[in-house]
Amino acid sequence: MLAKLIQRVAGRWRRTDAALLEAVPAMVAAGRTDAAEALLRGYLARCPDDANALNFLGLISHQRGDYTAAVSLISSAVERAPGIGFFHANLGEAYRAAGRLHRAEHHARESMKLMPDNPDFAYNLANILSQRRAYPEAAGFAEQALRARPEWCDALVLAARLDFEMGGLVRALSRYRSALVLRPGDPQIVLALAKTQMWMCDWEHDLAGLSRILGAWAAQPLAPEFAGLDPFAAYQFKLPQSLRKAVAEAHVCRVRSAAGASPPRFEYSGCAGKPRLRIGYVSADFHGHPTMHLMRGLFGLHERTRFEVWAYSIGIDDGSAYRQGVITDAEHFCDIRNESVAASANRIKTDGIDILVDLKGFTFEARPELFFLRPAPLNVAWLGYPGTTGSGLNDYAIVDATVAPYGTEADFGEQLVRMPHTYQINDNLQPIAATVSSRSELGLAENAFVFACFNHVYKIDALMFACWMRILARVPHSVLWLYQSNPEARANLESAASRCGIDAARLVFAGTLPKAAHLARLACADVFLDTLLVNAHTGASDALWAGLPLITCPQEGFPSRVAASLLRAAGLPQLVCDSLDEYETLAVRLAGAPGELQALRSHLAKGHGNLPLFDTPRFVRNIERAYEAMWRRHLAGQPPQAFDVMEPL
Repeated sequence: MLAKLIQRVAGRWRRTDAALLEAVPAMVAAGRTDAAEALLRGYLARCPDDANALNFLGLISHQRGDYTAAVSLISSAVERAPGIGFFHANLGEAYRAAGRLHRAEHHARESMKLMPDNPDFAYNLANILSQRRAYPEAAGFAEQALRARPEWCDALVLAARLDFEMGGLVRALSRYRSALVLRPGDPQIVLALAKTQMWMCDWEHDLAGLSRILGAWAAQPLAPEFAGLDPFAAYQFKLPQSLRKAVAEAHVCRVRSAAGASPPRFEYSGCAGKPRLRIGYVSADFHGHPTMHLMRGLFGLHERTRFEVWAYSIGIDDGSAYRQGVITDAEHFCDIRNESVAASANRIKTDGIDILVDLKGFTFEARPELFFLRPAPLNVAWLGYPGTTGSGLNDYAIVDATVAPYGTEADFGEQLVRMPHTYQINDNLQPIAATVSSRSELGLAENAFVFACFNHVYKIDALMFACWMRILARVPHSVLWLYQSNPEARANLESAASRCGIDAARLVFAGTLPKAAHLARLACADVFLDTLLVNAHTGASDALWAGLPLITCPQEGFPSRVAASLLRAAGLPQLVCDSLDEYETLAVRLAGAPGELQALRSHLAKGHGNLPLFDTPRFVRNIERAYEAMWRRHLAGQPPQAFDVMEPL
C-alpha cells in the first residue's frame, strides 16, 4: 500500500512547498530514497511542524522497515493535523507493521470516521481486524472495498482469507481462483488456494508448480511476491528436505529485514552468580490450545530452587482453566500481546532472562522478530513448531532422535538438543470424562471394527486415504471414524471412498467435544490410523493417553515423525511402520487379533504412571538438565553445540 499512499498525498506537499517537495514522490519511485529523505530532513529543519513532510518521512521509514521511526514521525503528523484521514490510515499501517494491533485498529477506525467511503481505508481496517481475529467485522470492510473496486486483487485475496477463517471454503476457493486470473502465478495466491483445497480434501494440486514457487522463494527471499508466505507449507507436500530448509532460511531473511537493517541489540545485564536460572517461555497459546494441553503441568513442576520461570503471552486471553493454570503456576506471567516487539525485547532484557524459549516458531501469531533482537543470551526453539526455525533466530532446538535422526543435522539451522525419550511433554493429570457414550450414541455400529483418525482434515492426502480404503476393503464390517472439520471435506472424502469401491456409509464423522469428553469417546475406537506427511501430534498423545493404539509410518520431515517419537516413548515401537505396505498389513492384522489388541490397550492403561511419554515430572527434570547444560557452555564462553540429554542411572 505504501507507493499508492505516497502518490495520493503528493499533491498536498506541492501546496506546502511545491518548488522543493514536488520531486520527492518521483525520487522515491525511482529508488532514490536516501536523497528524498535528505531533502525532507532539510525541509523539516526549517519547518519542523509541517505535518505533510513528517508523514512522508514516516512513510519512507516504513518502506525501509524501520517501523519504530515510522510510528514516531507519523504520530507527530497526526498530532499536528488530527483531522486528516490519510495520516491516521498511515499511522494505523505503521502500528500494524510494528505488531501493535490495538493502536493500529484505533487509527484505522479514525481514518474511516474521517473518510468513510475511502476503499483503501476500508481495506486497511479489514486487514487489521483480520489479524485481531475479528473476522465477521473484517469481512464487512473487505466487502466495502470490493464494492468500490471489484477487481482489486489484494482485497479479493483478503476477502477469500476471511471466508476461509469463517468456514466459507467454497466461496474462498472461488475468490482465490478469481484472484489468480487477475494475478497469474502469484505465489501467495497459489499457496492459499492449495491450503483451501487441502482443508476441503481436494487433492488436485500442481505439485511441480508449488515446488517451483518454493524454490524461487528460497532463491530470492526478499522479493516482494514472497512476503507473507508460510514456511510450514513446505512440510505439507512431498518435497526435498533441502528445499524445506532453504524455505526456512528465506523466511528468517525476511524476519531479519522486518526487524530492521541494523536491529537494536540488547546487551545482557545479568550475572553468573544469580541464585536461579531464569527461563522465559514465549507463546501465543497460553489458553485452550493443543500446546497448552501438552505443557499444562510444566510450569508448576519446575524446581523452584534452581529455576525462576516467566511466561510471556502474545496471544488471546480466553478465560479458560488452561490460561488460569499458567498464570497461577508460572512465577511471573506477562501479557505482552499489545506491546511492540522492541518494547517486549526491552522488558525481557530488564527481567534478566537467561534462556528464552520460543514455543511458536513460524506458526500463527508468532513473533520471530523478538528472538532476532536477542533480549536473552540464549534462544531455544521447542514444541510449538515441528521444523527448523532456520539460522540466526534460535541457538538450540529441543528434539529427539526420532523426529531429528542422527545424520539429519543439516536440515536444521539450530544446534540440536536431543531428549532421551521424546521432545514432546504431556500432562499426566489430564482428565478423561467418567461418562462414556455407547458406540450407537456416537453413530458407530456396535459390532464394527472401528479405525479412527481425529486429525484435522488438511493432514489427509490422497496416498494415505487410498491406503485406508484398502484397509477397509480387507477388513469386513470395519468403519473409519473421522473428525468432521467442514461439510466440503466430508463430501469429497465420501466421493473418494466411492471411487475406491467403498460404501461412503463406512465413513463416520464426529464433531467437536470438550477435551475430557473427546478423550473418553476415543475408547470406542479400536485402532488410530495416523496421517502421513503431517502426523497426529497432540492428537496422537490424546489417543495413547486414552488407551487407543496408534499406527504410523514416518517420512523424512519432522512433522511426519512425531507419532513415531511418541510411540517409542510409550513403549510401542512395533506400531511404527517402515512403509505403507507394512502399515496396511499391520492394521489388517490387528483387526483380526483381538488378543494382541487388548494387550496393547492394557500396556497403555498400565503405563500412565511409568511410561516416559506420560511421566511429566521426569520430562521436566530432563528439560532442566538441557537448560543447565546450555547455560554451562554459555558461562564458559563456548558457542552453542549439539548434545544429548542423559538421564542419571
